[in-house]
Amino acid sequence: MNNIWQKKRKQPLVALAPMAGYTDAAFRLVCQKKGADIVYTEMVAVEAIWRKNEKTLKMLETLEGEKNVILQLFGSQPDSFVKAIQIMQEIGTFKNKAICGIDINLGCPAKKVFKTGAGAALMNNKEIAHEIIQKTIEVSPLPVSIKIRSAAAGVSAVEFIKYIEDLNVAAVMIHGRTLAQGFGGEVDFEMIKRVKKILPNIPVLANGGIKSASDAKKMLDKTEADGVGIARGAWGNPWIFKQIKSELSSPRKQGSRETQNKIPVCAGMTNISWKEIKKTMLEHAKYFIQYKDDLVELRKQMLFYIKGLPNAIEMRKKIIEVKSLNELKKILK
Repeated sequence: MNNIWQKKRKQPLVALAPMAGYTDAAFRLVCQKKGADIVYTEMVAVEAIWRKNEKTLKMLETLEGEKNVILQLFGSQPDSFVKAIQIMQEIGTFKNKAICGIDINLGCPAKKVFKTGAGAALMNNKEIAHEIIQKTIEVSPLPVSIKIRSAAAGVSAVEFIKYIEDLNVAAVMIHGRTLAQGFGGEVDFEMIKRVKKILPNIPVLANGGIKSASDAKKMLDKTEADGVGIARGAWGNPWIFKQIKSELSSPRKQGSRETQNKIPVCAGMTNISWKEIKKTMLEHAKYFIQYKDDLVELRKQMLFYIKGLPNAIEMRKKIIEVKSLNELKKILK
């Protein structure tokens, strides 16, 4: 088995974290071209896979040029994960060389997911979570990783990891906020660090609140994680992956304690030209139109690219109406 998680690297992993409604094939490919080492799909429902829902099965597909794609699955029943794996084997999903792993979502805070017993609800239902992970590992032809939160409904990440420590989990991504916090508030760096100490031999990726290269550096310094997962920080800024890599490769200056603790500023990568932004927006749209009839669903992502620009208000009015690639090209002239 080719285990992407065990490949030796000179610097930490920089991954595109899974985001419902965002980490589709087009965005994944854009981010990889901008430096992402590993990319996750959106959450894919195991129930819908084994029922062969056509729209759901499309989410398992990749674009030419993609690589190191992790399929993220969610559900609440162990047998549904088994049946989903079997269906994917049946339809040839695992023959796709771009796909290199399966991830189980145990951290989604969305109410509609939580109330079904999936996502972060499974951290508070450790027995079922253990069975889901165990059965998935048993039938999966690919390495199985998990994504959790710092805590959910009173169960901490440390407590949860200790409970499933006997399982052969390939990697762990931890969102450093609790279920109650959702996507806001302070990140619990110490909790992530404690989990890493429990799991010295497998990659632990830290996630949550990373909006810049310096944020990523701070996260790694404080958690001692093996890498970072970038989520909302990549909206309209797929360059963040190269920015982070540049930051991490920058040598620290020797000197006073104050100088040693200061996070170096990423040089030459913080300002992206309008020419580069336009080029990337069109590239993103070209990938998207390969599997969609129009650009309607892409509008929200296009808006992030222009956020903060001098003419953003006028461009926004046009982009929220855009449907075709030619229309987008005219807007970006």
